[in-house]
Amino acid sequence: MLSVQTLQTVAERHGTPTYVYDLETISEKVKHLRQVLPNATLLYAVKANPSGAVLRHLASQGVGAEVITLGELERAVRAGIAKEKIILSGPRQDRELIGRALELNISHISLDSTSQWQGWQAVDAKGVYFYPRVNPALDPKTHEHLATGAAESKFGMTVAEAREVAEDLGQQLAGFHVHAGSQITEASVYDDIFSALTPLYETFKPKHLDIGGGFGVPGFPFEKFAEKVTAFANKFGLEVTIEPGRYLVAEAGVLLTKVLHIKQGALHHVIADAGMSDLLRPALYGATHPIRALKTTAHTLTVDVDGPLCENADRLGRDITLSEVAQGDLLVVEQAGAYGHTMSSNYASSLRPAEVTIQDDTIALARRRETVEDLFALEQ
Repeated sequence: MLSVQTLQTVAERHGTPTYVYDLETISEKVKHLRQVLPNATLLYAVKANPSGAVLRHLASQGVGAEVITLGELERAVRAGIAKEKIILSGPRQDRELIGRALELNISHISLDSTSQWQGWQAVDAKGVYFYPRVNPALDPKTHEHLATGAAESKFGMTVAEAREVAEDLGQQLAGFHVHAGSQITEASVYDDIFSALTPLYETFKPKHLDIGGGFGVPGFPFEKFAEKVTAFANKFGLEVTIEPGRYLVAEAGVLLTKVLHIKQGALHHVIADAGMSDLLRPALYGATHPIRALKTTAHTLTVDVDGPLCENADRLGRDITLSEVAQGDLLVVEQAGAYGHTMSSNYASSLRPAEVTIQDDTIALARRRETVEDLFALEQ
């Protein structure tokens, strides 16, 4: 946990709201995954947190990247992530993105649809290896917005479609890719995944498996997961890739915000200077984040921690037990290192917050706070 003094110093130097990332915590998460699955290849899901400072740190740890857009691809390359450790996936893969991937010699591609495969057939993809993404049509036991492996989700192919694409791919078939969802908390979900994949591996005998990510934070049962993955990999002699995103960065980051106003009534409202334009997850799908006062007191209250915008959904947390606070006090929104700044916006002409990293007690500005001038920078 970042110290009170460190966070106080960040607020004094860089103001609020500000995202603060502890790079040493990210290193600990990488180490843990390598202990649990020592032979697996780690590809960081860049969408979780694309900060250049975070990506450079992961590159220094030898971690690769899973990217889904042109911007993420360019970020990963610019951060120094080895091109042979980058996989391009996701539903987009239009002509521009395919062209840039070929220019950069990206050789690992997850195919989300038969339509994507048709797009790749129209170019010279010699030396490129593909992973048809299988939709296992299961209940990943998570929020509907995060259930990418559900039958009605837009992601991946049916087993039958994956079989047809695999037949077309021939020697360019590297393996199959599955990403069942995000915030998965039960290892039993993988039983259904491996049941869906078994006939494909029995038929085509590829050498790789990309099992995706989506590990719940906190509390994912990594030991049980590793047992299931290892058993399947050993059965077919597979090299395994995993794509952690949230797991590597969520608990490494906090959102530092300041109390603007306090309202007492039917509900006790604490109005902060950070809200849904800074951290969208609570408004988007009811995500919960631990929230605490930076300096604690003996007296606590149950409050709603709200943002400054004119939206009822503009809340950071409901029914939060919080030390009694006053105007100007600092609040710490925890587990905010994933899908925080990357989903922030200029809604209501808000200014996106700063990003700061901490390593070896050194505070470094990774991204400055936006200014009013930035709001007009792209307007003609």
